Amino acid sequence: MEYTSTGPNLKPLLLIGGKSTRMGTPKHLLPLPSRLLHFEHSLSTIHSALPSAPAIYISVNSPSQITAIESRLKSPESPLHPSNLKPHDHDHPAKFPELKFLIDEQQDIGPAAGLLAAFKEDMEAKWMVLGCDYPLLPPSALQQLVLEFEGKVTCFENEEGFVELLIGIWGPEVLGVLEENVGRGKSGLNGVVRDVGGKLVKRLREGWIMGTNTRGEWEEAMKVLGEMNG
Repeated sequence: MEYTSTGPNLKPLLLIGGKSTRMGTPKHLLPLPSRLLHFEHSLSTIHSALPSAPAIYISVNSPSQITAIESRLKSPESPLHPSNLKPHDHDHPAKFPELKFLIDEQQDIGPAAGLLAAFKEDMEAKWMVLGCDYPLLPPSALQQLVLEFEGKVTCFENEEGFVELLIGIWGPEVLGVLEENVGRGKSGLNGVVRDVGGKLVKRLREGWIMGTNTRGEWEEAMKVLGEMNG
């Protein structure tokens, strides 16, 4: 991993362009016990993992998603509203990184659309990628990926060999391969990670990753979250 004077040379990317079909409602707008909506929680996780990043990129599927997010963040009810952020000290007022939105241009190729939107934005960057599916994921999980990053792409792999493709660091080389694959009608992420010899690492704690694709999975995750914070 390359570093600058302020930390890892990465651009953070939050993917929320999915249609949440199995959930039945937009996942990124679901509330957590902390009062944060799910996308706010994910933004906070990324910010804590990369505190020096001047901007966080958010991949969305439509302008209406941008409107909903901006409306929430402008509301004093949002914990991320400037009035609710705690200053670092008297000389440095609290602020959150700038949010930059990327609209998925190809909405029939799943999460590959968000990754390619980021690639189009900066074809030389390495991207720390987080899908809006993991309410239990702590910043330390993303920091582990930074420390273990090698080669073109690094993602978590569980004990059964399942790769968490939407929690990883994706370099420009592998995104270029993904773009070529999509041009040939192949939008799968798992295949491209395997083809380029991506690094797959075991997470330090099993409970970090708990997907929430259905209402039942979400309720179970909120139960676990409540027990953790209780």
